Amino acid sequence: MNHRNKIVTDNDLQKFVDGELSEAQARLIAEIIAGDETLKKKLHEYREINRRLLEIFVEKHPEPLPARFLIAVSGRNRLPLSRVAVSALWLLVGGLIGYALQGQLDSDEFVRPLPVEAAFAHAVYVPEVRHPVEVNAAEHEHLNAWLSKRLDRPIAAPDLREAGYALIGGRLLPDANRPAAQFMFEDTKGKRITLYIRHGIDARASSFSYAESNGLGIVYWVDNGLAYALTAAADKTALTEAAQIVYREVNP
Repeated sequence: MNHRNKIVTDNDLQKFVDGELSEAQARLIAEIIAGDETLKKKLHEYREINRRLLEIFVEKHPEPLPARFLIAVSGRNRLPLSRVAVSALWLLVGGLIGYALQGQLDSDEFVRPLPVEAAFAHAVYVPEVRHPVEVNAAEHEHLNAWLSKRLDRPIAAPDLREAGYALIGGRLLPDANRPAAQFMFEDTKGKRITLYIRHGIDARASSFSYAESNGLGIVYWVDNGLAYALTAAADKTALTEAAQIVYREVNP
């Protein structure tokens, strides 16, 4: 196949790095890169960004779902890597998650890893006293309907009272070029936990995965086309138990 006229975009290169191309596509891209010093440099930069992401947010051992909750979900189970432009830089910052992303984005397909996005949203809104949510729990039916409409999927705030948390409310959030939802809950001591929901653009898995950073734990999974991430300053066991409740709620 003549590949001399093939243009390798940044999106092609990121998919190549993340292993998202077919064997034939990957072989073609590899042949083109081998003869292009500029692409070789870009490839090195993309791999370095991915390496730094994995160092900052390391996936822990997956936590299997209880057998009675397992569903048939296909795909691979690994920490998804974001699609970023060459100019994207990860900078350490203060706060609970310790960093934020800045830089120019060349593609609408840019997506942060799910635990990164969930932890970022948690760190931004959990400290809020007067405006932690857009719609409070008193309007939960409106909240569920509104977020379902915006995500174009039926979603609802789960009942986490069994885990000791009551619903505060929720809000709509941006996630790359798609909307995402965040539900916030609070226990009697004022400790908060958030559930982040976006379209299932992450690796599909029938098990919980766990990540942590600067005191935050995140249990995340993909179910029926939606990605979920439960985030709190809590230990893995307590967070996984709460995640199992969420899983039951969305799979009655």
